[in-house]
Amino acid sequence: MNALDCETSMRARENYLRELYTGLTLPMAERYPLVSINGGAGWRPMGEHRLLMLAALTGTGKSSALGCLKRRLGRGPGDTLPSRRELTDWILFPLAQALANEPIAPVRDRVQRFAVTRRFAGQVEGGMAAIFSWLYVHDTARGPLLSEGIRGPGEMEYALRRFPNWQIVELTLPPLTRLRRLSGRDDRFDEARGRDDLAFLPADMRGEARELLQAGEISRKALAIARAEALNYGAQPFVAAGRFSNYHRLEIEGLGPAEVAEALENIIQATI
Repeated sequence: MNALDCETSMRARENYLRELYTGLTLPMAERYPLVSINGGAGWRPMGEHRLLMLAALTGTGKSSALGCLKRRLGRGPGDTLPSRRELTDWILFPLAQALANEPIAPVRDRVQRFAVTRRFAGQVEGGMAAIFSWLYVHDTARGPLLSEGIRGPGEMEYALRRFPNWQIVELTLPPLTRLRRLSGRDDRFDEARGRDDLAFLPADMRGEARELLQAGEISRKALAIARAEALNYGAQPFVAAGRFSNYHRLEIEGLGPAEVAEALENIIQATI
């Protein structure tokens, strides 16, 4: 394959199915019986389903909030969609590596994962938002679907323009609050190497960030992840918010997961 094969999202999907899918051992059907990449009778593209999609940077608390929301709505395992992390490993990385004529292999370092994701988004419009739209969901799935699979302005605008049945909710936190949260996480997925570069932060926050780093309240690993995310997705909330009625922003400073889940349920009741 080459980059020309990725002129459109559907061409990229066809390439993945034809050249990679059958050679990969993926647990998607076992873990997610109501989700398929092949479709068929009784299946509809995810873009046609009603969906609440959270968009937020690492350390914002989207997974915890989504878990609380599922419990509030009485959702079980059968209502679950693959996570961004899983689809990145199963689809995005193999396809991006094939396009670059690289060996297909896991990518574990978070900074490197961001770099491969950014490269892929330059070849396939919409990046991970496009990949989510390649999936089919069975008609027996209860709506609305719930996910936390997209982030950044490129992915959000792609989804907002193409999938009016999706309500995109961006969760935002002040940068230093997010760095503190990210520093306190005990997630083995958070492998990252980088330097103490604070240039991605607003100038008026860098002095305080340096003090927090020296005091051990934020970690070098958290800085590396946040810096790489800022390079990929920017550090500001979605700027084109006013153009889309299916975009919502929640400022969640001071809110716990249960309070965020309540606000998300209110959005569902008002819009879906």
